[in-house]
Parts: sequence; structure tokens; C-alpha cells
Amino acid sequence: MNITRHVKEGFIGVLRHSAMSVSAATAVMITLVLMSLFLLLTLNLSQITKNVEESVQIHVKIVDGTSMETIDAMKAEIALIPGVKLVTFSDKNAELDRFIAAFGEDGKIFEMYRGEDNPLRDAYLVDVVKNAPLDIIAAKIKLLDAIEGVNYGGDNTLRLVSLMESIQNGGLILVSILWLLAIFLISNTIKITIYSRSEEIHIMRTLGATNHFIRFPFLIEGILIGLMGSILPILLTIFGYQYLYNALGGVLVSNLFILRPIYPMVFQVSGILAGLAVLVGLTGSFISVTRHLRWNR
Repeated sequence: MNITRHVKEGFIGVLRHSAMSVSAATAVMITLVLMSLFLLLTLNLSQITKNVEESVQIHVKIVDGTSMETIDAMKAEIALIPGVKLVTFSDKNAELDRFIAAFGEDGKIFEMYRGEDNPLRDAYLVDVVKNAPLDIIAAKIKLLDAIEGVNYGGDNTLRLVSLMESIQNGGLILVSILWLLAIFLISNTIKITIYSRSEEIHIMRTLGATNHFIRFPFLIEGILIGLMGSILPILLTIFGYQYLYNALGGVLVSNLFILRPIYPMVFQVSGILAGLAVLVGLTGSFISVTRHLRWNR
């Protein structure tokens, strides 16, 4: 019965002080919209960074005329280098196929080089483990005999991966800051509400109400205010990302930068927003009412 009464009082408190409730909910809403943007950005950057790291290969050209015995021996040597995950041999014809595919329809013109006229070299395609030092592995491969050249994209590839990881970490830090800001805003808003009801709280204490009895309705109010503030951000997250994903065709700039699928990500982010809204409202209310009760013992 007490729990039912507290929940009822929480709803009544939100309706009775609707102006302040709307003000607090608006503060939560704005904060959650920003959180949603940064969460979507961070999750997509995480996906893009993973795709880039998985697509990075060290391309190793083999000196023309190298025997298959030497090719097999070097392949085994490369596989033993720390950080190397997989070594795949690619002969001249396979290299020409890759070269033609890179140019799409225009690549058909290079079919004339098929067979004896193929100027390309046999090669190794070296996949590395995540966060492996590409430059160090490439330098070790280059020291081997019968290696004509090694290419992995150079410092630009390393800088791209590092940049995206930095932006991703920065996004998580900003989300944390926004969460603290939301707690501060709702805490101060509810503090004003509590001050406006000081006489009501004083009467309850005079009648022997415990701190728990007084505090609980305010916690319910905080939860309700948080949920009110999460409605619009959740809708913007679901329909806004869906529109953006469809407009871009699920790809940002090139096929290397593939966005995360709409589902289930938008539901996961929406769940996070709802959870954060409840937590922010609950935390802000608890801090404010506890301070007030402590000061008025």
C-alpha cells in the first residue's frame, strides 16, 4: 500500500508542479539528444575502425622468376613474424584480377595483359592481428630474400586508424560529461521543487514521517521526469538514424566506411537512453532531497 501511495504521490507531484517538471524534462531531453548523437557516432566509428583494421593488408611483391620452393619457404618465414595472422599467396593472374576489379567496368581494358604479357608480380597478401605494428612487420618482410617491394598504405593508414580511435574515445568522454551535466541540471531543478514544498515536508516530519517516506515520492518524480525527457530523443534516434542510413545507402564516402545496420542498434541505443534517463532522474532527485533532509533535521 505504501509503495502504491508513493507512486501515486510521484505522479501527482509531477502534474502539480508541471512547469518545473517540463523544465527538468526539457533539460534531460536536450542532453539525451546530444548523448544519442555521440553514441551513434561512437558506435559507427567503432564499426568503421574495425572494418579498416580488418581490411588492412600488407601487399608483398615477389621478385619475378622466383621458384615455388623459395616462395613456399618465404611464406612460412613471414607466417612466423609476430603479429602476422595469415599469409596468402597470389600469383600473377590473381593479381591481374584484383587490379582489373579495382577499376570496375573500365578495368576490362587491361585484359590484354593476360598470360605471357602480364607485367605484374606474384605476391603475398599478409593479414595482421588487431593493433599489430604494420610498419615493423613490413620492415621485417622487406629484409627477406626475393622480395621486390612491400606496401601497406604507409603512415596514412596508421594515422587514419589512430584518428578514428581517438574520435571514438573522445565521444565516450563527451557522453560521460553530458551524463554528469544532466544529473546536475535535474538535481538543481528538483531542488527548486523541493524548496517550494518545504512547508509540506516540514508538516510531514512533524507528523513523524521518516526520511524514506518523504524521499520516495521525489524519487518517483525524478524517474518520471527522466522518462518524459527520453521520449523525443528515442524517437529521433530510431527514425532519424533510419532516415540517414537510407539516404546514405548504409555507406559513408566509400565501401570501406560501412555504417552499422539500423536494427538492432537503434533499439540498443534507445534502451541506453531510457536507462540513462531513469538513472539521471533518480540520481538527481536522490541528491537533492537527501541534501534537503540533511539540512533540515
